[in-house]
Amino acid sequence: MYRDFIDAVKKAEIISIISHQNPDGDTCGSALALYRALKLFGKTAYIYCDSDIKDSLTVLKGYENYNASEVVKCDLAIACDCADAERMGKYLDMYRKARIKVDIDHHKTNTGYGNINIIEAGVSATCEVMYKVIKALDGEKPCFDDTVAELLYSGLVTDSGGFTFSSVSSQTHAIASELVKYNFNASAICEHFLKSVPFNTFRLRAKVWSNAKFFCDNKIGMIVFTQEDFKSTGTSPDNTEGAINFIRDIKGVEVAVAITELAANNSFKVSIRTSDNVDASRITMVFGGGGHKNAAGCRISGFFEDVKDRLLKACRDEMGI
Repeated sequence: MYRDFIDAVKKAEIISIISHQNPDGDTCGSALALYRALKLFGKTAYIYCDSDIKDSLTVLKGYENYNASEVVKCDLAIACDCADAERMGKYLDMYRKARIKVDIDHHKTNTGYGNINIIEAGVSATCEVMYKVIKALDGEKPCFDDTVAELLYSGLVTDSGGFTFSSVSSQTHAIASELVKYNFNASAICEHFLKSVPFNTFRLRAKVWSNAKFFCDNKIGMIVFTQEDFKSTGTSPDNTEGAINFIRDIKGVEVAVAITELAANNSFKVSIRTSDNVDASRITMVFGGGGHKNAAGCRISGFFEDVKDRLLKACRDEMGI
């Protein structure tokens, strides 16, 4: 599959790289690293995302190139960290019209929708996969530099929870070890993505944590972000990232659920984090979502109390209680 990918890159005149909607550090880190590597390789490349790049991700070098130019068609389209094709949003049409379609990912629910599928289901991050992809390219023509390494390390740190999630393996640490040999500030990346929190985000977290609810002998913990919470703290759904981990870290909690009320009426974004004993992806698949065993998400429409009850039932069913 690496050989097929390299051949496709060599033959392509115009290449599009696509991150998923509501981007995180992994989709941006892997896509921006590939974008830079392809530029160094001498290719004409463009990068897209059908969402704004949130402030916390603007430290990633090259983020300003997202959606900078529109192309009518491309020879090669590459989806980065998109568990399913629909997560490309409005850029799915561009992807489908490309002569060659590539799917680079790590989600176990990915069905392999590309002509070329480079998927390592269950590894810590797509950046872990992308490291090997770019190294394969680098073997043909030098295209792996300090910036590529920094971008990949950023995605690796964010999607592995600072190397704490169960998906982290010896391969994860080996790749991280190779990346930190390059010239960038690894500790500053960890500080930014794992520790630094804006004051309004702290106020939002304090508000929702104080209202956390627990069910089934405290095995299920739930927090809710409302539009009123965002208004009163001067925040948005972008500021919710990471808050769920505090609930999951509580001793005895096996499933943590975060429900975020979206601006659209009766529409909610749901994130789930679980212990190794419970499969988060199986819970979210009930609602058309997906992800990883211990971290997954979905969107649900309906009245809040109904959404909450349906989620609790799905959690209990998966837990067998």
